Amino acid sequence: MKLSHVSLKMTNKRTFISPDLAQEIVKNIRLLALSGKKNFTTYLYDPLVFSGFERDKAHLGSSTAKLMDKIHQDIEDPAYKHTIAHQCKRLISQSLAESLSALGDSCIFFLDRMQENIELAASVEATDFIYAIERSLKEFAKITNESNEKKFEETIANLTAEDLQTAFNPIRLDKTRKKVYVETELHTLYQQVLTATKSNNLAKCKKLLTRYIITYNEFESYNKPEVETLLTALDKREAGFRQNLWDSLAIDIYYSVTRGIMEGNTKKAIQGIRKFAYIFEGDPNVKFSYEIDALERKLYGIIQTKGLMRELMKDLRKGT
Repeated sequence: MKLSHVSLKMTNKRTFISPDLAQEIVKNIRLLALSGKKNFTTYLYDPLVFSGFERDKAHLGSSTAKLMDKIHQDIEDPAYKHTIAHQCKRLISQSLAESLSALGDSCIFFLDRMQENIELAASVEATDFIYAIERSLKEFAKITNESNEKKFEETIANLTAEDLQTAFNPIRLDKTRKKVYVETELHTLYQQVLTATKSNNLAKCKKLLTRYIITYNEFESYNKPEVETLLTALDKREAGFRQNLWDSLAIDIYYSVTRGIMEGNTKKAIQGIRKFAYIFEGDPNVKFSYEIDALERKLYGIIQTKGLMRELMKDLRKGT
């Protein structure tokens, strides 16, 4: 049994942590924090201790906050480039001795740096870290998805016609002041995207574009042709950029829906489901399309049962 375990570990060992995997694990850790101390210990703390991460604690005078500050500084200095991976591992070890809150923050910090730094994402420390927690977090995600489907179905079954209409109402910018504010914010964010593109900060560019598309894709001022042109140019600069962005969008929206269900915010969940459908237009190859499709079927099943489809469609047409 032990030999087969060792063999499996060696054959399954990654040599690089992709940005979408790191981002997905960040989202799962955030959901884990919402689910309570017991789950946080079972699915994150225990697997890291079992994998031996508590053995590499920093000097007692170094808190996780100080270690994160030091790593931020050292990342900017080429002379310390080779030390970052070990420092990140030491950060995780120190956080295990500090608190569950420090552990969550430290794990997210390490995962965020992986998304920004290719060398760090390919380090032994990064791959060991992911190997230690990936399986347990996938198990947590599976359990959460199953319970959320049931919870979502029960919740929407009890919604009134008015509740559903509120959740489905398109965003209207009737007041001039609100419209000007949103359009200014949209323009500012797009300029930040362009600045990040020019400075070749593609990790920041991806984050800003993700936010831009998710937040404003349904607004009249959203510049779809320019976004498409920009994506084509960025994909030439870095092969796979567009796919990475699409994965990032899907992960963000899916976890927004999941969080909405966990927090009892049905309106947020419904709007996320609709946004996912609007952006990805039913593409079955998109990440989490199966999970979102299952929730969407339950939603429209309830709407049909309540006989509200015609009324909702009428309201949606008014908003366009």
